[in-house]
Amino acid sequence: MSRLNIAPTKSNQLNLKRDLAMATEGFTLLEQKREILVMELMRLLNQVKQIQSELEKRRRAAYATLRRAVAQNGYAHMRNIASGIRYEHQVKTDQKITAGVRTPLIQVRHGQLHAQYGFVGTDSLVDQTMRDFLLLLEIIGQVAELENTIILLARELKKAQRRVNALEHLFIPNFKETLHFIGEVLEGKDLDAFFSLKMVKKNLEKQTQESDSVIYQ
Repeated sequence: MSRLNIAPTKSNQLNLKRDLAMATEGFTLLEQKREILVMELMRLLNQVKQIQSELEKRRRAAYATLRRAVAQNGYAHMRNIASGIRYEHQVKTDQKITAGVRTPLIQVRHGQLHAQYGFVGTDSLVDQTMRDFLLLLEIIGQVAELENTIILLARELKKAQRRVNALEHLFIPNFKETLHFIGEVLEGKDLDAFFSLKMVKKNLEKQTQESDSVIYQ
């Protein structure tokens, strides 16, 4: 702890008390925010584990279907089919508030599945490959949203933790130490003033007594 370099006056004491009250209130609010962020992060971390597991499941399924389709129809033929597909889908981005922090909202939308190639020379594996990769695309958007949200919340938690530490270990102790010092100085001044007044009063009484004795003589 260290004392602030300010004059030990009544006005500074009042200002410092006000600053201490604000710092204490800010500390309480930041602690609450920190707890909310920690709980939200724990919830999202559990959620992202589940969705990453689903992502891996869909990825394996999509590539397994693709391998079977290539084995059945041939690489060159599958490549020709893929080059002719123009499938419309939308990746919509927005923002939402999570634990007081602006985080991304990512939605992957696609229309009704329909074939864009002839039925001659293709089989059901080609259709299934398209379906599997569209399902994979959907969940990739969800993973991206969750992972970015976690990064932003973790960054905000780090900032809140730094501020809590600064208030708890620096500002609030310094304010208290300075207030204690100012209180002691002002108390000492009050005592000095009190004793000075007593001495003045005593001298006045002595002078009054001496004047009265001269008059009566």
